Amino acid sequence: MSELTFHRKYKPAEQTYAPAALEGEDLLDIFIDWAKALKPTDTRNIKRQTWVSVAEVRRYADRVALVELRVGAYGEPGDIVNIETGDSDGIIDDNQAPTGENRALLYVPETGEAAYFLSEGSSRGIGGSDILRHFRSYFSKYTDQITMNADSVTEGEAWAAAAHLTEVEVRVQGRSADIADGVSVNVGKVSHIARPEKKQWFSGKLLKSLEQEQVLRQIVAIDEVPDDREVYVTLEHGGRTKKLLLGIQGSPAIREVLNEADEGTLDTKTLVQRCTERVSDLCSRKGATWQAAWSRPISEE
Repeated sequence: MSELTFHRKYKPAEQTYAPAALEGEDLLDIFIDWAKALKPTDTRNIKRQTWVSVAEVRRYADRVALVELRVGAYGEPGDIVNIETGDSDGIIDDNQAPTGENRALLYVPETGEAAYFLSEGSSRGIGGSDILRHFRSYFSKYTDQITMNADSVTEGEAWAAAAHLTEVEVRVQGRSADIADGVSVNVGKVSHIARPEKKQWFSGKLLKSLEQEQVLRQIVAIDEVPDDREVYVTLEHGGRTKKLLLGIQGSPAIREVLNEADEGTLDTKTLVQRCTERVSDLCSRKGATWQAAWSRPISEE
């Protein structure tokens, strides 16, 4: 999640702007018009060999824009292999990208000093982060009066600070093995889970210690924790439960897990509901209010 704020160019202390009133223009309209005009070549990163494109952008609600994205990487040719049979189903050239679908949402309150941009991620990447980066570059040239700042909001960290830790899960890559009777077993991810005693919580200090390998080994009782581990925590607060993926050193801090890798993608209505909860929580912490009507789907009105 990114918080977007606006101030007079070169004079941030003199004047700030509401995102719905940028010298008579609305950030939501500016963004939607820009995104609709994008071409696939506009959002290709040649240096990193990543590719993102806008499949569709629309005003989902009165104050919410929804962007449907395709994201992937290119530059390395190879076979398309059927994972059930091992047979080749085709070839990928170096100018072709296996892609996945992401969504991004822009929340612009009718009143208030900040807008919020939220991105969905997958194993293919996070297309929304690239889209926001391109939009920032566009906006800097769009007007010579206003500067847009985009600051990361660690909503997960703020929520975690007030929540109770109820589960720690460490996922590692399993190892293939040959077992009795000549059976070969290919193992995917292996989960090691620790829970506190019934009706208890882990100490609040434990959450901050989970980046330490020694602590992880002790909490889930395993001898070795590889560098490519994934650490998930389950937290409870105010009658709600969240599962968060902890970042390792040098990576984004805490990300909420919306659905597991083997589960279906969230439908758009559910995704918007969850994102609206995050925006509403953040607004309330800042003394502002997100009105429910602002994120009510236009098709339901």
